[in-house]
Amino acid sequence: MASCTVRDRLLDVAGPVFSEKGFEKATVREICQKADVNLASVNYYFGDKEQLYLEVVCLAKEMGVSRAPLPEWTAEITAEQKLRDWVSTLVKRMLGTGELSWSNHLIMREVLRPTKACEHLIQELFRPFVNIADSILQEILGNEVPDYRRMQCVFSIAAQCQFYRVSNGLVTLMLGHEEKEIHYDTEHLIEHILQFSLAAVKNLKQEFTASEMESSSSLHGI
Repeated sequence: MASCTVRDRLLDVAGPVFSEKGFEKATVREICQKADVNLASVNYYFGDKEQLYLEVVCLAKEMGVSRAPLPEWTAEITAEQKLRDWVSTLVKRMLGTGELSWSNHLIMREVLRPTKACEHLIQELFRPFVNIADSILQEILGNEVPDYRRMQCVFSIAAQCQFYRVSNGLVTLMLGHEEKEIHYDTEHLIEHILQFSLAAVKNLKQEFTASEMESSSSLHGI
């Protein structure tokens, strides 16, 4: 029981430290001092600093998913509703439901300045989540739109969500705190990103549909 308590204490302390300072600048000494444990505890329970960091990143991932889980869909759910749920989930994971936690900040550190731990995030979090959006857009776009264009759409939608996470302070300075609070809360952002993205996706589908029709007409000599 005591060993479990020490291990959990190290994880609890290491999360905020790594989030604030990053992997390189955070020290085992500081983490152990804040956890009030022996300096050798990190090596004993995790092997080394890198493995401790990896486990902290895994914990941050689990916290983000539990904070905003993607709903399960039944057969009658439309593709547009699925996209709404996907956008809503991503915005809430990035922005949180209140004050940004260390887990949000640590994940964004990995997005902007990847370490070896980002390989785990890509395989366990980012790629599966992106694949879900890709399948949703395939429902909307059909098979006329090439795979690479569909994936560009996924990245463009995700980039809108990321902008409001990364540029939160800039948006406040440009608009003022009151304006931002009224029109840029989580629900307003979700609705804007969804409507903006749907308009772009439907326009893309129309372009490729028209292109297919022109090609077919040319082949038939019309």
